Amino acid sequence: MLRCAVVLLLPLLLQWTRCFFCPIKTRRPVKSACRAGGLINKLRAKGNRAKPELLQVDPALASSALPPGSTAPELKARIHALLEGRPELLERMSTASDLHISAMTPDDAQDLADLQEEWFPKESCRGGAPWCAGLLAHEGVLAFKATLPEDETSAPVGIVVALSNKAAIEEFGGEATVDILRSELTIPKYIPWDSPDRRELGYVLSLGIVGELRRRGLGNALLQRSLAELRSAAKASNTFLGEQKDTALRAVALHLADYNRVARACYEQAGFEMIKEEPDSYAGVGRRTHSSLLYTLFID
Repeated sequence: MLRCAVVLLLPLLLQWTRCFFCPIKTRRPVKSACRAGGLINKLRAKGNRAKPELLQVDPALASSALPPGSTAPELKARIHALLEGRPELLERMSTASDLHISAMTPDDAQDLADLQEEWFPKESCRGGAPWCAGLLAHEGVLAFKATLPEDETSAPVGIVVALSNKAAIEEFGGEATVDILRSELTIPKYIPWDSPDRRELGYVLSLGIVGELRRRGLGNALLQRSLAELRSAAKASNTFLGEQKDTALRAVALHLADYNRVARACYEQAGFEMIKEEPDSYAGVGRRTHSSLLYTLFID
């Protein structure tokens, strides 16, 4: 009986000791870090080296796609300097209908690369401007930018990039994306996807808005524009013996990190539903990992 009582009480005792000593464990690393910081500052002073300035970014401008605890990225996109010098452009904005949405071309590659680096983790920013130029030149890519109506420089304040056919998804989405789209969508939902020019399945690769213009409906406006273009591209591409076939877009998919609640709310409001969670797919800060969520909009 005594042995049984000890076995039953041991988990409770361990739980109590963990709770009790938790504050002590959290203090020690902070104290060590302070000592290390003081030593570094002394060495800098001895070597007559100035302490490097930390990049300061308004939290309101930070992207929700960055993992929690990420270092603030440098805001290199042209639009930030423009709005700082001409704040009246922002003051005249009220809703997404005030903006101009137009197709992107390879000439917009540097703008796209700069915005991608601001919004997304470094691992997802491939190849910079050269890679973006190849993306925007692909016939299966539908990309659009939103610009301020009185901005002669056409600096993007928001962008959306959608992949309209199988060839584009395979090239820019990656092998892992193709595998999950096959296992979760094209095969179980009987969506035709047997040739590179198939357009019954679309994929939203990227969607983002600069911090100065969020919460004005611009994200939804860009998303709806991309969905309309995906529908149009699917119908226009399906021909047989010179005649257009009556086929249409069946579904649009995308991937999100589980921590990106802002984007999840935006897509769910537009009718997307989460159909698959893949744990430990995205690297976070330190040793943290995050789930990848597959969202899909099924089109009647």
